[in-house]
Amino acid sequence: MANPARQSEIAINFVGAATAPGGEVRGIDVAVETMLSALFKYGTQSNYPVYIEGPTATGWDSLQKLSAESSRSELKAVQEGDLNGLTLFRQDPDLSELAWRRQQFGARAHSLCGLVHTMAGSQTMALVRDCMTAPGQKWDAIICPSNAIRDVVAGLWSSWGEYLGARTGAAFDCPIQLPVIPLGIDVDRFQTDDTRRNGQRRALGVAEDAIVILCHGRMSFAFKQHPAPVLLAAEQTALAVDHPVHLVFSGYFHPESFEVDFRETAAAVCQNATVTFVGNDDPEFPDGLWAGADFFVSLSDNIQESFGLTPIEAMAAGLPVVISDWDGYRDAVEHGVQGFKVPTVMAPAGDGAALADRYAGGIDVYGEYLAGASLSTSVDVAATTEAFITLSGNKELRRRMGAAGRARTRDIYDWRRIIPRYEALWDELTAIRIAESAAPATDGARNPAFPDPFDLYKGFATTSLQNDDCLKLSLPLEQLNIIFAQRMNMFRADLLLPPTDLLRLAHLSRREGGLEVATAVAEFQDPPRVRLSLVWLLKMGVCALGARS
Repeated sequence: MANPARQSEIAINFVGAATAPGGEVRGIDVAVETMLSALFKYGTQSNYPVYIEGPTATGWDSLQKLSAESSRSELKAVQEGDLNGLTLFRQDPDLSELAWRRQQFGARAHSLCGLVHTMAGSQTMALVRDCMTAPGQKWDAIICPSNAIRDVVAGLWSSWGEYLGARTGAAFDCPIQLPVIPLGIDVDRFQTDDTRRNGQRRALGVAEDAIVILCHGRMSFAFKQHPAPVLLAAEQTALAVDHPVHLVFSGYFHPESFEVDFRETAAAVCQNATVTFVGNDDPEFPDGLWAGADFFVSLSDNIQESFGLTPIEAMAAGLPVVISDWDGYRDAVEHGVQGFKVPTVMAPAGDGAALADRYAGGIDVYGEYLAGASLSTSVDVAATTEAFITLSGNKELRRRMGAAGRARTRDIYDWRRIIPRYEALWDELTAIRIAESAAPATDGARNPAFPDPFDLYKGFATTSLQNDDCLKLSLPLEQLNIIFAQRMNMFRADLLLPPTDLLRLAHLSRREGGLEVATAVAEFQDPPRVRLSLVWLLKMGVCALGARS
């Protein structure tokens, strides 16, 4: 079965769209199938053994279709006993059961390799957790799309290792490797030209000298990004530059009911910048809006994000990008070269315990958990505005950054570059396999399966709020009434102080020298809620961080 031209080969344990509840198409399914399609197109194997448990004919048919489209590779169904000497690749982190099942043939029979995307959901956390007690080996790996996700997985394993060590008195660690390989794209799909640019701008109805800012992707303040910083920065940019400013949200609303929130908030914030919403199925824009934009923005503030393909796609289309300094986003862009990274602030570790407990206890659903963490994660509005104004006023800078972005995607993120990195990892795991002949007390420990998001994901943000941080008022106090009126801003108001106390905090920040975090905490009896509220004030642009005392 092995190809003599290669030292090591892989078999595929297929999971994907066929396993989705109700058969709905999800972003992760698209990512999985895109990766497999690229593997069949650019991989060096001509024959791929496929191991699919149970009667999953639909999964087999889907995989056959992807393989046939490449016209370069063939599939062969195999059983567990046929995997000897191979690396079994699965497109999620569920290696635990495979490791246990491998035991019947011996741990050195074959290597295992999984792939993790988001690390925010309890189901994925459970799969990764189970690797701690499964017979995983150092010739196994879970590929992470970003350094931030690798750190989250390592942090989760560390938490469980401490807990298990305290219970048993023995050291616990997980030997499974965590290599970082980013997701890829087909760069050629995003080529643009003047004809497309002119056509898309005509369809948008924008003037030749207008600045078009594109925000593409899922429109969801619970699952993706809160639009407040983008809207505020676009409005302030429209007041500062001589050209008309058009902010275009392109994609789909998730859930659909969020459309009302987005439109109402856009109307409340933007009186000078024009805001347009374009569905990803709009027949006037069959190729998207990459060609018609002047630059791209995506300010993710959500812990379910792991990498972020849209900034990569924007760079492939030759657009400068403005992104949040957040998780895998920060890996994509060199600040000042392909675009700008905007600082983020997250509530400090320990203040998300109640949020995690509500999710663990089933009081909050996944979206509420994500929205709660997002609501106390701030993206710097002033830095976003500065980036917008800089790009809006400098066409040559836009051209230079766009060219640098296109070159970066070709050099790093094109599937032609990514697939060889996968194959090099699989060769390394094979080589390792062939060559192989006191924790703290658990009293008061939290359940590691449901960690405080502001602890586990603290590395996502530029920094965490500190006691000696100082907040200064940025907006007139009466603007708070407008912010309170928008549902998306108060979606998790139960995590914050009451509106009267939020107003009081804002009022205190007017004092000379601003309001120090420690001072604000001393004013109330609920320190975590105060700090969550302070970061919320930063998020809404009501306050800004001043110099520490």
